[in-house]
Amino acid sequence: MLCLLPKRSLLLILLIYVCNNSAQGQIQQIEQELQGLSLIKDSVALINSLNKLGTLYRTRNADSCFYYGVKAKGMAAKIHYQRGQIEASHLIAFAFYKRGLYAESLELLGKILSQYQQLNDTEKIITVYLDMTFVMNKGVSDRSKIISLLQKTIQIGKKLKKDSIMSRVYANYGLRNSNLPQDSVYYYLNKSEEIASRYKDENILIYDRLWRGRLLVSKGQLQEALTLAKQSLLEARRTGNTDLVINALFLMTEFHDKNPKKQLEYYYQAYEVAQKNGDNSIEIYILHNALETAKQLGDKDEIIKVYFELDKSITAEWEKSKKFINDYVAYNAVQDSNKLLSEKNAQRTIWLLVISFSSVVIVLGIYLMMLRRDRKAKAQIEALNDMANMQIMTMEEAKHQAVKEEQQRLGQDLHDGLSSSIAAIRYQLETLKMDTSDIDLKKKLDKLQKETEKAYKVARNKSHEWFSAADEQQEQSFEKQIILLTDNSLPDSRYNKDIHIDNSALSGVDMDTRIALLRIIQEAITNIIKHARAKNVGILIYEEEDTLLLTISDDGIGLDEKKSRNSNSTMGLQSIRRRVQSLNGETKIHSDANGTEIIVSIRLATWRHTTH
Repeated sequence: MLCLLPKRSLLLILLIYVCNNSAQGQIQQIEQELQGLSLIKDSVALINSLNKLGTLYRTRNADSCFYYGVKAKGMAAKIHYQRGQIEASHLIAFAFYKRGLYAESLELLGKILSQYQQLNDTEKIITVYLDMTFVMNKGVSDRSKIISLLQKTIQIGKKLKKDSIMSRVYANYGLRNSNLPQDSVYYYLNKSEEIASRYKDENILIYDRLWRGRLLVSKGQLQEALTLAKQSLLEARRTGNTDLVINALFLMTEFHDKNPKKQLEYYYQAYEVAQKNGDNSIEIYILHNALETAKQLGDKDEIIKVYFELDKSITAEWEKSKKFINDYVAYNAVQDSNKLLSEKNAQRTIWLLVISFSSVVIVLGIYLMMLRRDRKAKAQIEALNDMANMQIMTMEEAKHQAVKEEQQRLGQDLHDGLSSSIAAIRYQLETLKMDTSDIDLKKKLDKLQKETEKAYKVARNKSHEWFSAADEQQEQSFEKQIILLTDNSLPDSRYNKDIHIDNSALSGVDMDTRIALLRIIQEAITNIIKHARAKNVGILIYEEEDTLLLTISDDGIGLDEKKSRNSNSTMGLQSIRRRVQSLNGETKIHSDANGTEIIVSIRLATWRHTTH
């Protein structure tokens, strides 16, 4: 697996969606569109032009992107121009994302996705999926969902005739999927480069080269990486793509870990480039890294300088955010109050300010309420999943119990029926052989007796085999259920698990007791997840002196003595004790700062006496 420096690779993620046009090219296109707006008479063409302007502003100014999106959507709604409304909503959703309104952005993108699916516009569907991954990476941060979404995007992209957008998809997938082996990362990187080369997409090619440079750094091939970084920096400056220039300068800092002063120079260069681009969030990100380096350098003048610039950027970003919030609140207020605002009426202006303030409070209240509901729904879903898993395990245990009983019944029938009949035949053959004096007949009877002997042994062995196999299968099934339970609850990425189960200790243990043991293990694991903050978890089942012992241990923070008096925090432990008591067993709990150990002991003598 490839592991990159988090702060450096983060900028690569931030910039992957901006590798479309050079800064100079964007400015020229924006100027052309603005000049042509006043000349457009057709409503559809005007809406398309406004949407194009918003798209050009996506990577430069979230406020302008939002402004043109809202304007285009209003006009498209009046003339019922569906595609114009959808594309305008897409701009608004992206502006929400840039301004940190992740829940609103995801909700709007979901609606847009279904509309593009109705239009069967594959390229737009892929664009929405990519935007969703950016929003989820910032808001939800559910890595598995992001990877799943990108995999789905790759499958959809196979339908495209013009697949230029797939260079971004493959690059994005290789960058975000940290679990990919090295050869797979290079596979997706090569796919991205192949498509970008075919469409002569210089920006993606430079982006891929930067990504390749970071892979070389992670493998310690610094000289090759440095050559690639310098080449990428020159090409990025030539194309005028400021975002790629910033990324290349960040890559250059990695070759000067022992020279903070040189690193700081590259950060200042990146900051100057970011100022031209006008994205304050990137400026702040660069200055935070510069501040760390300045502190490492120990130069007070440099630290003061960085703090000064950082304060300017944060202030500018805050002013933009306030303006965006005001625009957003005003937009909603206008929609809800049928445009009551009038510039010529001071009294109406005051009322609108009151409404705007109320809208902010309402939006904030709704957001907090939705957040609370979301958390509650998530908890309910987790509880339902746990219940479903336990029901599945119960059904599995019941199935294996039924299979065991059926195999044992068949074995018993085979032993008592067929084996007995064969034994009787063998006895009759032996009697006939003794009674006859015909030599040829004796030989035939002798052969027949030997074949009967073989059939008897086969039937007897098979009946014994079915008896023993039924027990072994049930023990293996129980062990699989425990492993399934722990794998679902304790992912390998966060926990080290040590599970040992002595199958012979479980022989003769009935199904109800097995299910109770599973529930005890589940309750203990739930406590570990919620309270322990552990990294290592151990589960051990064995027999000692006719006693079944279950030990569950972790290396977490232990049980707080004050918290242990709280009934809410010990509900799980009380549940474990009640279950063990119902099995006539004992529970012992040892806990300190080094972790917690739960030992459950249940006498086996009664079961085995009943079974045997």
